[in-house]
Amino acid sequence: MGETSTPLVLTSREVADRPGEPLGTLQGVINHTLWSDGASIAGWLAVAAGHHLGAHEHRHNSHHMWVVEGAAEILGTKLDAGSYVHIPPGVSHDIDARATEGCRVFYLYLR
Repeated sequence: MGETSTPLVLTSREVADRPGEPLGTLQGVINHTLWSDGASIAGWLAVAAGHHLGAHEHRHNSHHMWVVEGAAEILGTKLDAGSYVHIPPGVSHDIDARATEGCRVFYLYLR
């Protein structure tokens, strides 16, 4: 993870090899942080088939997401690879792969 004043360059191999960790106590959801300054985060989530995050909202941060692999339902719409979503602060949302083959989502969580 980097600071806002320190550039960070990751090759595709380094992005793929970035260690992941469970997102809280959720089963089937792995978070891979690429960069964080404490208030904002860039990373990717792997949501396994049959799993989801559960409805939640962010009080202060905007959430930008790009589905880069697979498919999931986000804000009531089934989205596949290449899809983009912006979620303003305070809007309840989920990344739901219970009815899909799972997905990988690149995200920016920006303050």
